[in-house]
Parts: sequence; C-alpha cells; structure tokens
Amino acid sequence: ADGVNKTYDDFVREIDKKSFEIKDLDFSKVLKVYEKYNENFLAPNTAKAIEKKDYESVVNNAYERLYDPLGMMLVPLNEDPFLLFTDYVKSLGSAESDIIELDGKCYKILSLEANKDIALSPNLLNKKVKKLVEIQSELSGKSANIYLTGTPIHSFYASSRSMVEINIISALSLIFIIGLCYFYFRNLKLIIPIIGSLGLGILSGYMACSLIFSTIHVLTFVFSTTLIGICIDYSFHYFIERDLNKIFKSLTISMLTTISAFSIFLFSGVELLKQIAVYTITGLLTVYLIVVLFYPLLNITVNTNKHWGFEISHKFKKIFVLVVVLVSVLGFVSLKFNDDIRNLYVPSKKLLKAEKLFNKVTGGNKKITFAVVSGDSVQNILEREENITEKLDSIDYQCLSKYVPSIKKQKQNFTLRHDLYKNTLSDYAEFLSPQEKKKLLAQSAPKDFVDYSQLSISKEFLLNDNSSIIVLSDFDNPELIKNNGARYIDVTSDISNKIKGCRKVCLKLLAPIFLLLFAFLSCIYKPKNALKIITPSIIAAIFSIGLVAITGQEINLFHILAIFLIIGFGLDYSVFRASRIKSSSDAVLLSCMTTIFSFLLLSFTGFKLISSLGFILSAGLAVSYLSSLLFDYKGELSK
Repeated sequence: ADGVNKTYDDFVREIDKKSFEIKDLDFSKVLKVYEKYNENFLAPNTAKAIEKKDYESVVNNAYERLYDPLGMMLVPLNEDPFLLFTDYVKSLGSAESDIIELDGKCYKILSLEANKDIALSPNLLNKKVKKLVEIQSELSGKSANIYLTGTPIHSFYASSRSMVEINIISALSLIFIIGLCYFYFRNLKLIIPIIGSLGLGILSGYMACSLIFSTIHVLTFVFSTTLIGICIDYSFHYFIERDLNKIFKSLTISMLTTISAFSIFLFSGVELLKQIAVYTITGLLTVYLIVVLFYPLLNITVNTNKHWGFEISHKFKKIFVLVVVLVSVLGFVSLKFNDDIRNLYVPSKKLLKAEKLFNKVTGGNKKITFAVVSGDSVQNILEREENITEKLDSIDYQCLSKYVPSIKKQKQNFTLRHDLYKNTLSDYAEFLSPQEKKKLLAQSAPKDFVDYSQLSISKEFLLNDNSSIIVLSDFDNPELIKNNGARYIDVTSDISNKIKGCRKVCLKLLAPIFLLLFAFLSCIYKPKNALKIITPSIIAAIFSIGLVAITGQEINLFHILAIFLIIGFGLDYSVFRASRIKSSSDAVLLSCMTTIFSFLLLSFTGFKLISSLGFILSAGLAVSYLSSLLFDYKGELSK
C-alpha cells in the first residue's frame, strides 16, 4: 500500500494540472457538507424498509453496524444511534482515492478529465497524453506499476501506430513502384513525374479535407496511402501508350467510375469514410488532370517493347470459374452479419491488459447506458430521478439524486427516521440515557437542506439547468425509463443500429448501381459489351463477400462499402481491355498489381476497419482482373 500511495502521489505531482483535471471525489469535503444535514439522509434500502414498517430488519442491520469491529462512526452515537448516516455514506460506494485490495495486491484509481480546450483538439490531446505515457514509463516498476486506459489513451496509441503504418506503407509502395518502373520501363526518370503527380494528389486531398472538416482523422491518412497504388494507374497507361488520344476515353471513364465508387462513402453516415471519400476523390481528380494536361508536355523516352499482359488458357478458365463458384456458394451458406461498432476496433495487448485489470478492480466490464431526465428546475429533475431509481431494484446506477436527494426526499427521510425512533428507539438504544432518547424523539423537522450547488459532483450529472443523466449498469428495461418520462440512450446500440441501417441501405443500392453503370456503359459501348465490362465486377463482388464469410469473418457495413470500390476499380480493367488498344494489357496488369499491392498492405494495419477493407479489396480486385480475362471484346465496341 505504501508503494501504491507513493507512486500515486508522484504521478499526481507530475500531471499537467492546466491540461487535466483530477476527478477525485474528495470525501472529506463531501462529508463536511453531509454532516451538517445528516438527519436528512437515508440509504435507499433502509428508507424502503421503514416505509414498509419492516423495523426488525432495520434494527438487525443497525446492530451489525454497531458491533462491527471494523465499522466507522461518522457522527456521535447519541445523535445517530442506528448509524443511519454511516449506512447512507457507505451506500454511495468508496472514494476512488481509497486503496482497493484484490488478490493480495493493492490498487488505487485516479480519474483524469481533459480540459475542454484540450479535449476538442485531437492533435493537442495526443501530445498531452504522450506526456502521461512518458510519466507512466518513468514511474512504473519502482514501487508500483501504473496502467493507463480510457478513450484518449486508445486514441493516442492508435494514432501513433497509424503514423508508423503510414510511413511503412508509403515506403513499401514507392519501392514497389520504383521496381516496376525499372524492370518494365528501364527508365527511372519516370519516377519524377509519377511522384510529383502523386504528391500533388495527396496535397490536394489534404487541402480539400482541411477546408471541409474541422479535423482530419489519422486513419484518413492511412487509407490515403492507397492513392499511390490507385493514381499510378493513369501514369502507367500514359507512358505505356504515349498517345493520349487513344486512351483519353478509357482513362476518363476509368476516372469517373472510380470517383463514383468512392462517392458512395459520402452517404455512409460515418465521418471517417466521408473524409476518405473527399481525400481520395480530390487526389484522383488531381492526378487525372495532371496526366491529361501536363504529361503530353513531357519528353521522356521509354522502352515499351515488353509484353507482361497475358491471356489465360481454357483449362485455367474452368479451374478459376470452379474456384469462384465454390467460394461464393460456401461463403453465402455461412454468411453472417455483425453490425456491432465494438468489433471494428481491437486494442493492443498492452491496452487490453489495462482494460481487463481496470474492469476487474472496479467490478466493471458492464454495459453502460443512460437515462436523460428533464425538468423545469433542478429540484424537479431530482424528484423525477428518484421516481425512476426507486424502481431499479438491484440495478447499479449513478445519478445526482443519489448524492444530493431532492428537498422533498430529504423531508421524507427525516420523517421516516423519526418514525423509526418512535417505534424502536426505547427497546433498541439501551446504551442511551433517557434524556438522550427524549431529545431524539423531540427533534423538529429540518428547516435547512443540502443543495446541489454545495457539491461539485453536481456538474458530473447535470447537462444543464433543465436536464441530467442517470448512468445505468447492465440495464435491460428501457421501457421503464421511457414510461417514467425520461429518454433512454444506449450509445453502442444506437451507433450499431445506425450502421446496420446504413448496411441495409447499401445492400439495396447494389442492384440499382449495377443497372445505372450498365446503362451508362451502354451509352458508350454496345449493350452486349457493356454487360461484358460490368460482369467481372459482379463476379468479384460476390466472390469477395463469399471469401470473407468462408474465412470466418462476419460481414459488416465496411465490407459492403468495399464492394462499391471493387466495382469502381474493377471496371477500369474491363474498360481498358475493351478499348482493344494493344498496349492496354500491360497497363492493366501493372495498374492491377500496384492497386492490389496498396490494399494488401492495408490488410496488415492495426485498425480492424481499415484492415478489413484492405483484405476484401485486394482479393476482390485480383478476381476482378482475372475475370476480365474470361471475356473477348470483339466487334465494333462504340455505338
């Protein structure tokens, strides 16, 4: 315990008090307020027993408190012979600053809350959290260990890891591109315009997001690294053909279909995906314009005598079709959906250990929901809270009225206490003199009451002067809350339901999207060839979902959104093959390789949302490319 207290004090001393407020309920200050009004408090269970005239159970509990060798007495016995005030204080739970003993070890909990200005700035908050992590590292292991947990801690570690992943993915993608340029073109001068266009694309995406969104999520930058693999397609097509007139039509259609795919993210209802859409669309459009407007001005000689593109044999076609059908059928048989938002993030082992330890020490790991109570005044709110909490039975809850009863409740508590005295005091309190008993029985109703403004804890529960929250643990009866005039909020469930609704909408959009794309392509090509162009994307979409299911993963919104990207990217391969330009096969292959490589790298990232997108996209685009080789685009394509 001494080691825990010392490390606790050292940690508190090192904390930046301007950035973090220590949310430590100082019971010594609270008790000074409570003691003044001690006659107005009763523990809920005790109050219910007295209301039911169950004096015997109240007396028995009083004897247990009275003769408990480890018990405490907060006011003199002649003022509170039943230790009712002590009973009330104990019902509130222990202060977080107390030592908690568990499994032969001692623990102490410290709650910190970032100041408003810090909390609203993710970048600044991460810097402050980094300092806490440094203090943790410095102090842990001397006389005690320090564990950090909470949303800001998870955010810091996730963003730190993401920044490392951004650098690794970018470096590997660039190495891969340089390698392709060397082995195919034998001319590393291409790297200059390619890297220049990519850099401007990434910069324009960043500027667009900065103008539209107040802050840019770090995962947006992680996903934006795929621009390296996507945008280079345009450069490869240009340098392989070197005649913009021949590829302009295909290049433009490719750009439009890809942008259309990312546009779906704008309607996802998830800000991260909206940022990814804006970033990528802006970057794609920028690179496309650079290739179309400025590449023709360059005078770079390249070797295009290579032929990497290939056709697949009839035997391979049969095997490929069989595998696709088998995976799709088995996958759809085992298809399961999971829209729980919690499944999209898996913390590191270090953070997971801290979470489990915190839940073990605090008895946590419970489902937390909220009731929002409204009223004309704070006293009205307190009375409504009490009306609800009286019906909660054994449910664990936290609310303002638990710490500051309404004036109405305080009056009732005094009346119940006095009723207990009248019926049991003479027989129970043999240790009191007749004068002390008479004084207790002659107490008059209080004229002064504890007010919420006297305790700082009120700001933890009051949203404003007209509403407050009740924090509920493992509560599964929302109708009780609603029937008592309050609003029930299950944050996790609400978000998951929104994701589920969005997933269903996206599923319903798939068929119309395919029809619209078919109509669009039919306006440019013959309907028969338009069907050939769009079919590989349909095959890839079905296969991708089947593959995810067959590997034991549950389908979520982001897998469905990935289908739209597979459609957008996959159409590129068919569109260029349908152009029947001799050099297009090489350009399509190189483009496919860079795009798949970029998304494959994403599948190894630590954030499940991004890694799930990377997995399904890399698999889907590979199948989309191979599926495009199944069709022959012969005859007159244009109308």
